[in-house]
Order: sequence, then C-alpha cells, then structure tokens
Amino acid sequence: MWPKVSIIWLNYNSLRIMPIVLKSLESIVDLDYPSNRYELIVVDNGSTDGSFEKIKKFLEKRSSLRKKIIRLSRNLGFTGGNNVGFVARDMESKYVYLLNNDAIILQEGLKTLVEYAEKYDVAGLQGVVLKYKTTLIDTAGVYIDELFNVYLVGEYHEYPWILRKPVYVTFVSASSALYKVESVLKCLGNRLFIDEFFGYWDDNVLGLMLWNCGYRLIVIPEIIASHVGGLTFRRIGNLTFYLNERNRTALTLITNSRYRHLIPPYVLKNTTISAMRVKFLESKIVVRALVDGIKLGNKLKSKGLFIDIYKAPLIKVPLRHIGLHLTAVRRSIRKYCEGWVVRNLSFLTVE
Repeated sequence: MWPKVSIIWLNYNSLRIMPIVLKSLESIVDLDYPSNRYELIVVDNGSTDGSFEKIKKFLEKRSSLRKKIIRLSRNLGFTGGNNVGFVARDMESKYVYLLNNDAIILQEGLKTLVEYAEKYDVAGLQGVVLKYKTTLIDTAGVYIDELFNVYLVGEYHEYPWILRKPVYVTFVSASSALYKVESVLKCLGNRLFIDEFFGYWDDNVLGLMLWNCGYRLIVIPEIIASHVGGLTFRRIGNLTFYLNERNRTALTLITNSRYRHLIPPYVLKNTTISAMRVKFLESKIVVRALVDGIKLGNKLKSKGLFIDIYKAPLIKVPLRHIGLHLTAVRRSIRKYCEGWVVRNLSFLTVE
C-alpha cells in the first residue's frame, strides 16, 4: 500500500499569476497516486487581492480531492505558512510534500519521489525541477559553501546533465521537496522551518539541521516538476534583498563555519555591490539587513540553536579564493563550486 502523503501548498496575493496557480493545483488533482493516500493542504497567508476566493472556488469543484483549506488572518511568510500546514497534516501521513504555487508537478512525480524515499534511508529528497516550458534545469539539489553562497546543481544546463544516480546534497529546494515526517519531528519538533526567517534560507537551514541530526538528503535523477520561480516575492526587490541577506547573516552566528567571522563584512561587501548595480535598492537596506541579521542570529543562539555545518555535504572554499580583489570573489567562488560538484559527484553518489 502506498504511504500517505500530505501536500502543503501556500498562497499569497497570487491574482496576477492565477493561470499558473491554477495549473499548479490542477497538477495535484491529476496526480497518478491513490486518491485516498494523499491530501492537499492549502494555506492562504492572508491574501487581500481575491486570489483566495478563486482558489477556493476552483477546489470546491474537485470533489474527489481530499483537501484542507486554511485561511490565515495575516501573512506568516513561507516559513510560518508551511509550519501551519505541517501541523494540520493527516497524522497518518508518512511524508509531507511541498510544492510552490508557481510550480507544476508531473503526473508521476509524487509516485516517483515516494518510490525513491522508500528505497533509500533519507529524511528528504527532490527530483530535477525544470524551468517552466523549457528543458533547462531550475534546480537538481543545492550545495552551500563555507561563506554560505548557494549553488543550484545544474542550473541553466540542459537536461539530462551529468546527474545519473541519486546524490547527497546540502539541502533540497522546497519549491518541490518530499520530507519524511518522522525525521522532521525528531529533529525540529512539530514544525518544518524557523518561523522568524519568514522567507529565504528556510530550506537551507532545514537541510543543515537534518544533516546535523544525523539524517541525509538526496536529489534523484528524475524530472519531477517545472517551476516559474520568483513570482511571489518577485525576482529582485527590497524585501527579497533584505530577507536573503538578513537570514544568511543570522545563520552565520549559529554555525561553526571556519569563516564565520569573515562573513558579516563579506555580506556587507556583496550587498553593497548588488545595491549599486540594482539602483532602486535603498542603501539603508544593506545596513539594516546586516544589523537585523546579527540580532536574529543572537536571538536564535540564545535559544540554544547551533548547527554543525560540517556534518552536511559542503563546499570547502580555499582561503586563496576569499583573499582575491573584492569584485572577483563571487565569480571565483562560483567557478570553483561548479568544478567541485563535477569532481565530487562519484563521492556524493548514493549507493
């Protein structure tokens, strides 16, 4: 018998992208998975644009779909919304599957993920996610380095790339990811993410915490979904910029990266350069992200939260790459990371 799965799907003011949102929901309705073995949990983060009403009307016509529709009074972000969905899951669900409202899962996608999850002893996994309406890879798992730069495996490469077998990754992208409920409960309690992060660096931290608890995460060499990406927070903006850099700064304070003392000035340098390139970003956002990140990190540290990042597959960055001229650092590290993944695939392959 197929194990039960709870699918958590968030919405927030998505009226402007309603066609892709409805396609995402339709893909869940059409899953090739026993209808009595999965449920859809829709969490609306206090939408005010009429999108919730359209989504509810759409789902009410799908009587065969087991569903729970939760409307929050305010926006709790990606972290808070998913945590609400996790608490609302069927208590018999062995897995939870997260799907962004701008992502579409293939008909066989859930069944494929579950088959791999049952075969391998892992806490979480993802498949290959393509960029919507292309054969380009959006993400096939994610690695981070010691400076907390993020590297999406295979991004912008044509599928199939060099991925042939399941491989271990630092974390799996929550745009389309399956997690084992038992592992999450034992490691984090009755939640998926740190609420205070709101959005960005949420799945990163979840992956690191699961590795820290002795669990593993993998990516499988199967196409599972396609993803538009960046439609809720938009691709670049003050909020995106602020959350990304604030949360990365906070993470440095609760980990043991050997470069953790270098990261705040490194973040300040990178964010300053980015702010100059993206003219509409206010300069004060740069400083605010760093200051608030330090405050958040100290708050989490005071709660006893600590993550040993070296328990996860991690890209170790030689000091010579960090000592380069400021404008060359990011380019040099990215080139090094790309090479690292290719060189280490055999080591990371799951047998």
